[in-house]
Amino acid sequence: MIAQFIEGHQSSWDELLPEISLAANRSVADSTGLSPAFLMQGREPRLPAALYDQVTPGTASSALDPRTKANRLKEIFDIVYSNLQHASKYQGRYYNLRRREWRPSLDSMVLLRQHQLSNAAEGFAAKLAPKFDGPYRVVKYMSPNIVRLVKSGEHKKRVANISQLKPFYQKATGDEEDEDPGHVNAHE
Repeated sequence: MIAQFIEGHQSSWDELLPEISLAANRSVADSTGLSPAFLMQGREPRLPAALYDQVTPGTASSALDPRTKANRLKEIFDIVYSNLQHASKYQGRYYNLRRREWRPSLDSMVLLRQHQLSNAAEGFAAKLAPKFDGPYRVVKYMSPNIVRLVKSGEHKKRVANISQLKPFYQKATGDEEDEDPGHVNAHE
């Protein structure tokens, strides 16, 4: 989430933490059916606007005694555990059903996963940088899993394992809509 919101300004990521934390803690997880905040506190946190819109209970309201609250959380955890077991089976079956070995063809365009290191002196955080670079053209298979690549517009060759690649799809512009989305013009 942080990488999506900083838009290249890596020095301002910390200003977004309160809003991102609240969004992540209030979002309902598909696997558990509940939000992380509810699982930790037994209730949903109120949003900042709700602090002024809702009536806050006074001291006359009685809170749950610790034993009742513990029993309630135990019931919730049992339900969550069951939901997680079901979700794990479903996700595994769904993943394996659609899992296909991908092998790029010669002259196809691909993106290459980057393994960058952070550099505090330059204010660069690798976690916030783009994960892929390219596009590259596959020019040769050196072994069943190793390919030689050439970056578009450059002549420098690179070698990579196909597990580090993903297909490149060029965005279609107004007059290029009839083109194959995986094809890149030789003029670029």
